[in-house]
Amino acid sequence: MRLLIIDDEEDICDLIAEIGQRNGFETRTVSNAENVQNALGDFPPDVIMMDLMMPGMDGVELLRTLAEKAKAAQLCLVSGSDSRVLNGARRLGSAHGLNVVAAMEKPLSIANLDAFFKTAAANVKKNDGEDRGLAISNGEFSLYYQPVVGLSSREMKGVEALVRWNHPDKGILMPDAFIRQMANDGLMHSLTEFVIKASIRQAATLYAAGEHLTMSMNVTASTLLDLSLPDQISDICAQYNLPPEMLILEVTESEAMRDVTRTMDVLLRLRLRNIGVSIDDFGTGHASLSELQRMPFSELKIDKSFVTTAPTNNDQAVIAKSIIDLGHNIGLRVIAEGIEDERAWDLMREKGCDLAQGYFVGHPMPAQELATWMDAWRNKKG
Repeated sequence: MRLLIIDDEEDICDLIAEIGQRNGFETRTVSNAENVQNALGDFPPDVIMMDLMMPGMDGVELLRTLAEKAKAAQLCLVSGSDSRVLNGARRLGSAHGLNVVAAMEKPLSIANLDAFFKTAAANVKKNDGEDRGLAISNGEFSLYYQPVVGLSSREMKGVEALVRWNHPDKGILMPDAFIRQMANDGLMHSLTEFVIKASIRQAATLYAAGEHLTMSMNVTASTLLDLSLPDQISDICAQYNLPPEMLILEVTESEAMRDVTRTMDVLLRLRLRNIGVSIDDFGTGHASLSELQRMPFSELKIDKSFVTTAPTNNDQAVIAKSIIDLGHNIGLRVIAEGIEDERAWDLMREKGCDLAQGYFVGHPMPAQELATWMDAWRNKKG
């Protein structure tokens, strides 16, 4: 939750920020009205506390600016003027379409601020939940694709589908900003269904164009407990004329071990349909070697924390090498994710890793940019 404080008095800003942070808000302060527009662009707020009397721009001008840039935010007006001015500004803000939820006279009361932020925080969470529910039906989610290439051949081997939320007010949001909340809201089934269908559709488009690339997608533990999952994926593949072997489902080590027996059922049925299964973030969970050997995985992804630090940390390099050897010894392909520079690339290739993924290879990108990236990579490879 983001709180923007617009006030030219530093002690007032500090007081509001302290109480806002106590209630779970990340805060930003602006003491010069000329900087308001930049702050709104860099720090899209959920809540704004604004003093009507700012040097260089009066409250009426500020309200007009907020109406253009931050209509969705909860707005609390603050002023040392009399209550008639404050109430007039509140009515004007509402007339501009702003969400004016409170008005406070100076000097500010700590108790009133605390009560305001508790209510504001509850409203942010409630509205965000509604936003997440509507976002799926409104088509606000999309997939970005990060390339996977061979370390020895440098050939393009596949892509990983990564979900993004094209939020109408906050721009492109990464999964860390919404996945946990969507799970709490009971929306993960709907989001996973979207990811699976969109991934298969894009994989089929690539396949029809002669690009026989694997398409990896992340699934949660609850998805892996759905006994109908293998049939659902097979049916969608048939619908888009995509060979099932072009798909790879990724599950983290910890999630795969949450209910081993039921997970085994689903994974085996996926593998019988030639759908690949990857154990993601390996090295950070608690899988025993016997459990790992029993599970029908087809590939293993070394957690990026080992890969990115291996060039400068010998202990991490030894761990990465051990994971590569372990994967190969039980018949798995091994991917190093988090290859951010040439040193990590060279080291993982030297250690015998099969595939590479990371910013050194390519950033996640929209589907329409993928063909251009592939041409550039192949020309660079040649």
